[in-house]
Amino acid sequence: MLAALSRRLLLPAVLILAAAPAAAAPPGADINDGFESGRIDPDIWAPCPRAENRFFIEESLVRSGRYAAGMALLPDATMPPAIPSVEVQRRRSGCLDTVPGAVFEPEDDQRAELWLQSTEPPGAESWFGFSFRIDGPAATADGNRLVIGQWKQSGSRSPFLAQRFKNGAFHLTIEQAGPSPGQQCRALVAWQDGYDFSDFPGGTRSFLHGGADELGAELPADRSAECSRGLAIDRKASLPSPFGAWVDMVVHLRVAGRSDDLVEVWANGRLIAAVHGPVGFPGGGNQYFKFGPYRDPSPAPLVVRFDNFTRGDDFAAVDPRRFDR
Repeated sequence: MLAALSRRLLLPAVLILAAAPAAAAPPGADINDGFESGRIDPDIWAPCPRAENRFFIEESLVRSGRYAAGMALLPDATMPPAIPSVEVQRRRSGCLDTVPGAVFEPEDDQRAELWLQSTEPPGAESWFGFSFRIDGPAATADGNRLVIGQWKQSGSRSPFLAQRFKNGAFHLTIEQAGPSPGQQCRALVAWQDGYDFSDFPGGTRSFLHGGADELGAELPADRSAECSRGLAIDRKASLPSPFGAWVDMVVHLRVAGRSDDLVEVWANGRLIAAVHGPVGFPGGGNQYFKFGPYRDPSPAPLVVRFDNFTRGDDFAAVDPRRFDR
C-alpha cells in the first residue's frame, strides 16, 4: 500500500520525464491530444487556475491509452496530485494568473476549465472530437447551472454551443442574436431522456435571456416567448448520460451568425442533432473552445475526465473511437 501511495505521489515527475509517445495524428487533424504524453501540454491547453479547482493526469479512469486529463471542483485528499503550474501564453478571464490574488468565496461561481490555445475565425469549417465522463453526485439535482464544454466567440456573450446539465440531465443549447440589439436567444437542440424542460416554459424551445442594449442598460429575460429565428433543428436521438460512463462526442461547426450556418453533433457514433440557420452573433470575433465544469455555487465535489481530443477536417479525423485502434 505504501509503495502504491509513493508511486502516486511521484506520478507528475515520472509522467513528464518518461512520458509515452503521443498517438500519431490522422490525416485531416490539426490538433491531436490523447494526453499520452503524460501531461496537459501548455502548447495546446491553457488551464484556468483557481482556488476551488485542481487539474491532474489520470491513469486509472481513461477512455483509451494510458492517460487522460482530469479536472475537479472542490477536490479532496483522495484526488491525484495537481499538475505542476506552468506559464501559458493565453490569459483567461476569471483565472488566478489573470487576476492575481483573487480570493475564492463560497458564493462564487466555480470553474475548472482547460482553454484550447488555438482559435479559429468566424465561419471556419471545423470538427471536434473528444471523450468525457463525470464522476460525482448526480446531485447536480439542485437545478443549478452546470456547463461542461463550450464554444464561444471572443467577447462576453454566452457560448454559441454549450454542453449543459440540469438535475444531472445532459442537454445542448445554441445561442443566436435576439430581435433587439444586444439580446441573446437560447435554443434547446438536444437532450437526454428525463430532461426537465422547465427552463423552456409553455412548450417553447427557446427564450430571451441576458444581454444589454447599446447604452449598456440591462435587458430583461423573457422565458415565455419563442425567439429563435431561421433555425431548422433536426433532433435525431437522445443524448447519453456521461455520469459514471465515457461518452464520445463529435461536433461539426460552421458558425458566423448567417443563414448557412451548421451545427451537427454525434454521441457514441450516433447522430444526435443537426441545426441549420444563424447561430452565434454576426460580426463576432475569433471562436474558441474550452472544456471543464463551470457551475453555480455548490458544496458538492465534482470530477470530470477528458480524453481523445482532436480538431480536424472531417468525422474520420476526429472520431474518438479511432484511439482504440
